[in-house]
Amino acid sequence: MPNRGRFCLLLSALAFAGCAQQPPQPTPPPDTRPADEAAIHQLVKDWSAAAQAKDLEKFTSVYADDAVLMLENAPDISGKTAIREAIGGMMQDPNFALSFEANKVVVARSGDLAYEAGTYSMTMSDAKKKPSTQKGNYVVVWQKQADSVWKVVRDVPVSDPPPAPAR
Repeated sequence: MPNRGRFCLLLSALAFAGCAQQPPQPTPPPDTRPADEAAIHQLVKDWSAAAQAKDLEKFTSVYADDAVLMLENAPDISGKTAIREAIGGMMQDPNFALSFEANKVVVARSGDLAYEAGTYSMTMSDAKKKPSTQKGNYVVVWQKQADSVWKVVRDVPVSDPPPAPAR
C-alpha cells in the first residue's frame, strides 16, 4: 500500500501541475501593415515630387544614413552624404527630370521592413547636351527606424533595354 499511496500522490501532483495556470502568452503586436503601406505610398509621392522640383534636401531626406543607391554600370553609392552628392550633381544637369510611381508596397508582418516596386522615368543630357530619357523599374527597401519613421535603406533602379533600332 505505501507504493500505491506514493503513486496516487504523484498522479495528483502531476494533475495539479497540468491544471496550474500557465504564464500568459505575449500578445502579438497589432497589425499595422495597411497604415504602413499607406504611409509609404505617401512618402513615395512626396519623394517623386521632390525629384521633380529638384529639391535635393527633401529628396535625400528619405534615405537612412547608411542607405545604398545601386545604379547600373556604376559602383554602389553608400551613405546618405554620398547619395546627396551624386544626386545633387545629377540635379545640376539642365535636362534633369525624374519621376517615379510605386505600383506595389509590401510591409513585413514584423512591421519593420517593407519593399516598394514601381516604374521610373529619368531624363539627363546626353554627350551632345540633348535630353535623353531612360525608363525602367525599381525596387526600394524601406526600414522603420527607432523613431518609427520609414527610411530607404536600398534603392535599386533598373533601366529598360533600349528600343530596338528601326529597320
